[in-house]
Amino acid sequence: MIDYIQDIIARFGGRYFGSQQEKDAQYYTADVLKKYCDKVVVEEFQSPLESHFQSLKIFCIVYIFVLVLLKFNIQFAAFLGILNSILFLGHFVTYRHWLDFLFKKVPSWNVIGDIEPTETATSTVIVAGHIDSVKEFKWWYKLKQTGAVLSVIAGVQIALLGIYSLLSLFITATWFSYIWWLFLVATPILIVFFDMHGTDVVDGASDNLTGVAMAVEMAKVFSSNRLTNTRLRLISFGSEEAALRGSHAYAQTHKQQLLAENAFLFNLDSIKDIEHLTIATSETNTLVYYEKQYIKLVEDAFIASNVPYKKLALHVGASDGTSFHIAGLPVATVIGMDSEKLDPIYHTRLDKIEAINPAALSAMKKVLIKFIETWDQKK
Repeated sequence: MIDYIQDIIARFGGRYFGSQQEKDAQYYTADVLKKYCDKVVVEEFQSPLESHFQSLKIFCIVYIFVLVLLKFNIQFAAFLGILNSILFLGHFVTYRHWLDFLFKKVPSWNVIGDIEPTETATSTVIVAGHIDSVKEFKWWYKLKQTGAVLSVIAGVQIALLGIYSLLSLFITATWFSYIWWLFLVATPILIVFFDMHGTDVVDGASDNLTGVAMAVEMAKVFSSNRLTNTRLRLISFGSEEAALRGSHAYAQTHKQQLLAENAFLFNLDSIKDIEHLTIATSETNTLVYYEKQYIKLVEDAFIASNVPYKKLALHVGASDGTSFHIAGLPVATVIGMDSEKLDPIYHTRLDKIEAINPAALSAMKKVLIKFIETWDQKK
């Protein structure tokens, strides 16, 4: 697995979503999977990949405009402010893609490989990660945990200004008008949103070549030890960092097929630290709460494999598991990075192969094999 990760980085470097590097890495991964899978396809999809992060500039500009308007036209400020807050929460925070129509669609790519069982397939287990990486979150690199905290504060500012603007229509007390100055003083914090990214694309060794490497590894394991009644599907999603675009496109396009196949997604992301192997119970940003029956299945595999684990809600960002859950498809997500505070490598230049503990990959491989074999025995 480490060899695959090193190979991808050496050949293609950072793989910004929708870039030639992402495309080349996906086609290379498809060639690797062809050695083990019965069928491998590369599916191109079109999506407004810049919509998610570029929308932050719009929200910040409107925030400033609303602040000014509150001194001249409270009615208009209230309307614009609450609209800005709602769109921010719906489009950016919860990944519902409401403003996609404002941005140009460009191509990205998913890679899908299938290994058929020895008998009739009665279900499909999908093991997946994402191949793309992101331009560095420069304030998170420069300020570490403080940068992450400032990002949260900036988001709260945008959401609260809309509420304050609306309440200004009804509360005319002098003390309430003084709150305007708090929003003004806090305005410079928005720089962490408006100018979030650096120019360099990070290696993304942990986030999330580890997930794709795990999928490739499962192809190797089960190509020579085929399951009885379970189809194994290995997926390398594209453009996850652009707000889960690859998994969203795949889930929406193939929903009926996946339901007919009794498909289940085991989604992996950032398998870096053995002490932080974590089963996600929910994803706060996207308002996704994973079903307990699937969490229990993954938990049982950890216990049977004698691998320590955590069960926690993921509070920052989102994973490809969200796309499947929103589409009504069975899914569980496991991460291997500290989810209770900012890991210094997360979305920074420090996300290099040296930061990955090989023991985390070995432990996760053991759990995955146990999960897949147990699933097959029960189906």
